Amino acid sequence: MNKLITISGGFLLFLLLTGCPREPMPGQSLEGSSWVLLKFSIEDGSIEEPMGDKPITLKFTSGQASGTTGCNSYFATYETRKEQLHFEGIGATERFCEGLMDQEKQYMNLLQQAKTYVIRPGQLEISSQEGKLLFEKEGGEDPEQGP
Repeated sequence: MNKLITISGGFLLFLLLTGCPREPMPGQSLEGSSWVLLKFSIEDGSIEEPMGDKPITLKFTSGQASGTTGCNSYFATYETRKEQLHFEGIGATERFCEGLMDQEKQYMNLLQQAKTYVIRPGQLEISSQEGKLLFEKEGGEDPEQGP
């Protein structure tokens, strides 16, 4: 019974996080893409939407990842191999933003622990054992990728 609840809970979490499931787009490169965080889940299974006035962003350019956490700017190098994703040398500015520091810490931890990624039309999902990050293509869907 507990195993069934665990499996059902995991499936429900997946559906809630991804919303309307979209087909993966194999072979799509992250290079040159920009994303805005929609939702994230953490190890305890809770799903959160980003807080604050500024978006959490992620941009991939020339082997470098960068963005904002809604408070600080950050940067790292990244490598992909098939559906695997690894960030290295993550650094960030050190501003303090009231009420956003726990969210920033969770976000940065999920990036640091990233294992896999999937690109769907207009969406990027980054996963680790600790949780998932779901992004929307910056500026909406890419017309070349379709609906």
